[in-house]
Amino acid sequence: MGRPDPLVFDKDNIMSSIKKRKVSSGMHKLFDLDRFGDREQKVLRCLSAQWYLTNSGGHLKLATSDYDYFLMKPTTLFSEMFNIERELIVVFSPYSTLEPRSLDAFDIAQRNLSALRLESVCRVLISEDPYVEEKITSLLKTDPEQPIVIPFTYNELQSTHDSFLLRNRFREHFYSRDLFSFLSPLKKDLYFFGRNEILQEIVNKHRAGEHNGLFGLRKSGKTSIIYAIERHMGSIGEHFLTLDCESPAIHKLRWYELLKVIVLQYKRKKDSKYKIKQDMQYNEKNAADSFTNDMLGIYGSKKAMPILIIFDEIERISPDTGSSDHWCNGEDFVFFWQTLRSFFQRHQEVFTYMVVGTNPHSIEISTICGHDNPLFGSVPYRYVPTFTVQQTRDMVRKLGRYMGIKFDELIYAKLTEDFGGHPFLIRQFCSKLHMTAQGERPIEVDRALYATVKKDFLPKSIDYLEMIVSVLREWYPDEYDMLQFLAQEDTNSFEEIARDHMRFTEHLIGYGLVTQSEHGYSFNIESLREYLIKIHRYERRNLTASEKIQEISQRRNSIERNLRAVIRNALCVTYGRKKGGEAVLKSIPGARREKVGTDEIDILLQRDLSPLFFLELVSIVEREWDILANVFEMEKKKTIIVLNDINTYGRPDAHAQSVSEDEFLQLRLHFKKLEGILGKWTS
Repeated sequence: MGRPDPLVFDKDNIMSSIKKRKVSSGMHKLFDLDRFGDREQKVLRCLSAQWYLTNSGGHLKLATSDYDYFLMKPTTLFSEMFNIERELIVVFSPYSTLEPRSLDAFDIAQRNLSALRLESVCRVLISEDPYVEEKITSLLKTDPEQPIVIPFTYNELQSTHDSFLLRNRFREHFYSRDLFSFLSPLKKDLYFFGRNEILQEIVNKHRAGEHNGLFGLRKSGKTSIIYAIERHMGSIGEHFLTLDCESPAIHKLRWYELLKVIVLQYKRKKDSKYKIKQDMQYNEKNAADSFTNDMLGIYGSKKAMPILIIFDEIERISPDTGSSDHWCNGEDFVFFWQTLRSFFQRHQEVFTYMVVGTNPHSIEISTICGHDNPLFGSVPYRYVPTFTVQQTRDMVRKLGRYMGIKFDELIYAKLTEDFGGHPFLIRQFCSKLHMTAQGERPIEVDRALYATVKKDFLPKSIDYLEMIVSVLREWYPDEYDMLQFLAQEDTNSFEEIARDHMRFTEHLIGYGLVTQSEHGYSFNIESLREYLIKIHRYERRNLTASEKIQEISQRRNSIERNLRAVIRNALCVTYGRKKGGEAVLKSIPGARREKVGTDEIDILLQRDLSPLFFLELVSIVEREWDILANVFEMEKKKTIIVLNDINTYGRPDAHAQSVSEDEFLQLRLHFKKLEGILGKWTS
């Protein structure tokens, strides 16, 4: 298990031992109170009783609206309670109805004050709108990446004698906001953690004229990194172009049409006046020459600067995985990359490209449709790295403290180990922890609370794990099978594939799913192993006789319960309860009708305590086939054979029978078919 760098904790302990300068409430002597109106001055005096007003800010005009802003610094009490030390931006919105653009005033004020070190996670809004609190809550739900906004009304801060109003309002909005629960890629820097090194590496390679590849599973942070690259390059005036290959607007294009799209977007990005010649057609014959002429023309039309072309979701325009047939099975991939590579070899100053996706298969295969792969060996790539213990600590500690959650230092290593350093899973676990510990804040997460939440979280993490590995099951089944074998401790099958296909193992290790040591391979995310065991529990091989009997018994009993429910519902809908019960009795022998002793369908086909045998359920299905035909999705003869096989071989526990391997495999096929059919009608 990884350990945090002890030097970090020494530094923290030293810093915490240094007595911080106490900050008292009041107003800085240079604060210009007179520049504000009477109502605002009353609010400012009220705030200065509990905060330290440092900078009288300025005036903003947004379209037809006017706003004033100022800065205030938390006193020692607020700083310790909410983990904020820097100055906050406070905006006055003097309108009776709050408009969403009011939040834009904060961003403009922050740009005006860029030379100052301000608190980025929290802001304060003072509005004339009596419903400002409800509206702010609603607005932030639509944009979860917004900083925390603490809303007040003018009236609250002009007439209050409640000394706890400010801290209670801060507590309510700090401690109720879930800063961990981000399901979409991060578009802003505010909550972006642990990726600055890879960001700088990618940008530096582009500046050096080198291509890039970045790969990782879903929710690994690829798209967040792309957004960070775009923000960084945009902030320093460098050019980039991102193509979302998942969009039909991209993958539906032929290779020569996509070249034209790149040219047109490059022209817009560079704001070039270059005119694309009409006689140079973008067709199969002329597209490569047209691309060369137009790219050079656009490049030379303004200040020379290379552009980074990012191909996101590269699988969508790649062999075997492409979303359109001409990319998946045709030669478009070859001709497209032949054009880009040929251009780059002669004009390396114009662009570099970056391919981003799940799996580097498209740049690892040497031939495609009988052609040499233009990308083979020409694009150095890396995987999105998992978090180290220190990176986990940086993210969890900072966000947690804003929410009133303090973590025992050992928890950061536990989080990293239990979730394999996967930031998305770590965040979702911490979100669950936040929801579980909704009581008094601040609260400290110790090992006991961690264990309690983990036990509850793992069964509910299935949807997240499914998102992460479903792309392997869909596009790279061999690698998915390797995970399945490893989960089932079938090391022979795993190592057989690993020996024959070293790339597969490299991918799994690169994803951060599997780790290798001198003792063999193991899962890096324990919850993933448990998930795979659960969903593939009936696919294990080499079972003992008792394990086979146990599996058959469990699956047969489950099918029998669901079969009762499906038959009962179908008969009730068609005949009603009374006639439905009569239909059941007509399907079983006369002697059995007397033993059953009732014609109530709810008793006859009670899901868990039905008096009917499995063979009698088969008789009902056969007799009432016209009603049940749509349920089973098979012909009548095939359905009855399947049900009879289950009845014959499906009770070895009751009859002390042994089951041959062939019979067991056949039962598995029957079980899987019926479980899928009946599950649709009983879920």
